[in-house]
Amino acid sequence: MKKIAIISLCCTALFTACSDDSSTSVKLSIDTSDIFVQKYDDLPVCSDTREGSFAFVKDEKQAYTCHNKVWTLEALTSSSSSKIKDDSSSSEASTKESSSSTANEPSSSETKAQSSSAESSSSAESSSSAESSASEESSSSVINRDIKVGAYQFNFSSLDFLNLSIYNNEKQPIDSLTLRLYVTAKPEDIEATLGEGNVPGTCPLLVDEDICQMIDSTGISSVCHLPDGKSADDHLRTYLRHSYPIKISSSYNASTGEYLYYIPIPLGSIELPPSSRLRIDIGFTSGIYQNGGCETLRTPAKKNLVTDGTSTDWSWAAHKQDIDGADYDGIPLWEKDQGDTAKAPINPYIAIYRKDELISGILPKY
Repeated sequence: MKKIAIISLCCTALFTACSDDSSTSVKLSIDTSDIFVQKYDDLPVCSDTREGSFAFVKDEKQAYTCHNKVWTLEALTSSSSSKIKDDSSSSEASTKESSSSTANEPSSSETKAQSSSAESSSSAESSSSAESSASEESSSSVINRDIKVGAYQFNFSSLDFLNLSIYNNEKQPIDSLTLRLYVTAKPEDIEATLGEGNVPGTCPLLVDEDICQMIDSTGISSVCHLPDGKSADDHLRTYLRHSYPIKISSSYNASTGEYLYYIPIPLGSIELPPSSRLRIDIGFTSGIYQNGGCETLRTPAKKNLVTDGTSTDWSWAAHKQDIDGADYDGIPLWEKDQGDTAKAPINPYIAIYRKDELISGILPKY
């Protein structure tokens, strides 16, 4: 009995030391590969060795999975919630399994790209994770939702911008949406690269939010906001600056040296009410890679985004129904505020995902 008491006392002391309030991350007791952290920035690198690992961020009350070198938000299902144990700040609670589940925690579904990639010395691989052909050719499994997106391009201060209007034509609200813009490019024209030492890396193409407005069913416009009522601007910019172009490795064209990429535009937890429209202007710029992410220099992107149907980029190009599935003249080039008085054509070649499920749009063939 004395030995048991001594072992118990030692374990208690050990757990007490590990549960100091200054600690920013706590390993889950169920699986040593699972992670429990205070803030998103405390997440470690989503490397190959952590593929499939499960993490929970306390401040956000969100669950993440390491997938293709990206920490991906996911809904807390009953199976995933059973993995989470309460991380009490007190030393006594740190030695006990929590009696409550986190299955009722609010969930969001959008991706945040991992803020650093220590495994790569020449390229920010988190910005060019390969997707399998099977996942990209899943158009037959699309969950058809009446969510559409209109788009036009405009130029401002020598930069390319897209005006995107996302229409929720349904009778219920929807959130957790991500748009995917498909382009072809050479890696050096689109992929972020890490720097060395104090020298920052480069971001030849990054996306930043300029304007976000919500127009309700009565036509009243307001700034985009989160469910808690706060402005969504910082929320969007954080997502976008950590959402790099994703390379589809099996799409390589040896004659041009190009790959197919998609540029994710995550809307995070912004909710679109029934019969509403979300208008967001995004700019394509170049910048530097430092502090785990891209920072825009407000200089033109290296990748040229061509309009008026002459582009070869899937989401920008003109299409024919008998070839690709729907007639489309290509993203038009308009004046900056032309969308205030005219409706941009619906673009069926911008894919719309919700929680990694395709709900609208036509995917590229390659």
